[in-house]
Amino acid sequence: MPAYSANPYDKAGRIFDEIFDSYYDGTSRLADMPSVIADVKAIANANTSFATMNSSYTLPSVERVQYLATRSISDIGGIIGASNLSSSAKTSFINFVISVTALYDTETDASKIYSAIVNYEATVIGSELLTANDQRVILTTTSILRYSSYRAKKKPKKNTDPYLTIWVTHVFGTEEGSEENESKAIIEGLVTLIVSNK
Repeated sequence: MPAYSANPYDKAGRIFDEIFDSYYDGTSRLADMPSVIADVKAIANANTSFATMNSSYTLPSVERVQYLATRSISDIGGIIGASNLSSSAKTSFINFVISVTALYDTETDASKIYSAIVNYEATVIGSELLTANDQRVILTTTSILRYSSYRAKKKPKKNTDPYLTIWVTHVFGTEEGSEENESKAIIEGLVTLIVSNK
């Protein structure tokens, strides 16, 4: 756990988790947003698995990360509604994000959150209503969410693990990055997570 081999984009979550580990390795880091973006980029570029993805990406802007980091549950419909997902995918993903956010807020057992995410991923994988792009964006996002929520809820924590809130803003950054590619999803998702927890 928290891997899910049926998700063809599972590596995005695994690589996100590796980069997360490197960012929170106990090194003293500057907290301003340009420094967070630069640190995450440098760590990602030094990560062998990330380098094998062979995806060029645009860095998220400070303004966009700041905007996403200050959103809330009430913005789920607006943020996902503005995505490049099909209308069926938007409805499905909005409902999932609302339900998994509520579950995350009330559940302390990492395996129950994992199960909820995997069950949704299985539905997405088996759906004939979703386009290939819908599946790529959603499954990349859920892979990263699965790894990060598992890390946040697992017990006991490693000494270097921060006590994070995996908030809906993290999902926004990851989903938006996924629209470009897996590399951008990893970078934008992690930067938004870090900034949301400052």
